Amino acid sequence: MSLLAAGSMRFRWNERNENRTAFLSRLSSGGYETVPLELIHSRQVYAVASAAETAGKQGDGLITCNRTLIPVITVADCMPVFLYDPVCGVSGVLHSGWKGTGIAVEALRLASSLYGSQARDFRVVMGPHIHRCCYHIDRERAAYFADRFTPACVQETEDGFCLSLAEANRAALLKAGVLEDHIAVSDECTCCTKLPDGSFKFGSFRREAVGQGNVPCRGPALCPEPAAGLHAGGQGLPLPPFTVQAAWVKWPAL
Repeated sequence: MSLLAAGSMRFRWNERNENRTAFLSRLSSGGYETVPLELIHSRQVYAVASAAETAGKQGDGLITCNRTLIPVITVADCMPVFLYDPVCGVSGVLHSGWKGTGIAVEALRLASSLYGSQARDFRVVMGPHIHRCCYHIDRERAAYFADRFTPACVQETEDGFCLSLAEANRAALLKAGVLEDHIAVSDECTCCTKLPDGSFKFGSFRREAVGQGNVPCRGPALCPEPAAGLHAGGQGLPLPPFTVQAAWVKWPAL
């Protein structure tokens, strides 16, 4: 997963991002190909056998059995979810924000139907994302997550509610049949984790855009997220710059 120092990894089919191209080109040597996808905060997952199959497509997850591919998604506080089934050789990466929570279950279903994978064989890593310490939400969203996933993912505070995307995803994965000891969670929060020199380690939409008061916000749970496009919250206001990270999967060919 790229860091703040690497610069923005933003991706849109109708845009060019030379910084992203240069960064990913360093990963795709030796016959590997990166597989891009324009994100839309959905639960849409694609199974691909070649890099060309995602051309022009929008969605939030990629899985594959092709060991020469590097599936890539981008995040800026949302959770990158890395999947690997060593039995069937299925691997992938997902973009799981609050709207897309549950996308991991969709990926498991797709892997089962296409490759014969079983949930209990998958290893799942939840990468750096905005943690409960920085993710403040309103009562309506808190009730939604507590009811749909688990009450453990929501914590009430003096100022409102905080959300743990990790606990919500963990509950969904366990219910789908993933073994508890096959799930790992990064303890790094994209919004507040710092390097030893005091600088922030990751790009963060909440910190860089919303946190600076640059984006109109109808409440802590309704702040527009990075995949909302070129305008904030549908209000016709340009989004300020913020740093998007790339999350990718690669494993050696046999």
